[in-house]
Amino acid sequence: MEIYKINKSTVGAVAKLMSTIKPDWWDFEGASQQLQDVSSLANLVGWYIGDEATPKGWILCAEYDGYSYLSVECLGYDDNGFFVTEEQLEPLLRKAEEYARGKGYRNLKYVMSSPDMSCHGRPIQNYAEELKELKSCGRKHFDYLIQYGFSSTGFIPNCYGKYCHGIIMIKPLI
Repeated sequence: MEIYKINKSTVGAVAKLMSTIKPDWWDFEGASQQLQDVSSLANLVGWYIGDEATPKGWILCAEYDGYSYLSVECLGYDDNGFFVTEEQLEPLLRKAEEYARGKGYRNLKYVMSSPDMSCHGRPIQNYAEELKELKSCGRKHFDYLIQYGFSSTGFIPNCYGKYCHGIIMIKPLI
């Protein structure tokens, strides 16, 4: 068998396959749209805090309707010239939560990098054991997210570079 790239001329055949083998998930039009329109997978939404013309902080999220969650893609706050990601952003986190609940989403997701965490700087061998033993080594951002209600639920190994892992954080909304 050969492998082909999905493009405008082949999308119809793939959409037909999707709607045929899993009609309870896709009709032909829905499958076709998903294959061609990234906005059907995720839409961006965000907010900022500060004066209208002078933002002090922001949060940018991606909505994943199909998985019923809002993903925090990036956030930050200018604390007198220092980039911070803790308590100063809580009003924006609450706004994102309110928005997500209003859309019926069940989870808020965030992926943070591993510096100043026990898993940083080495390969992850046993994911379950690593997650069970995961500790902050003074990482204020992680400690704040835990206090705020997030839990570490998994890893994306090496996603920020060799042995710099993504830590998947989830806050249930229901």
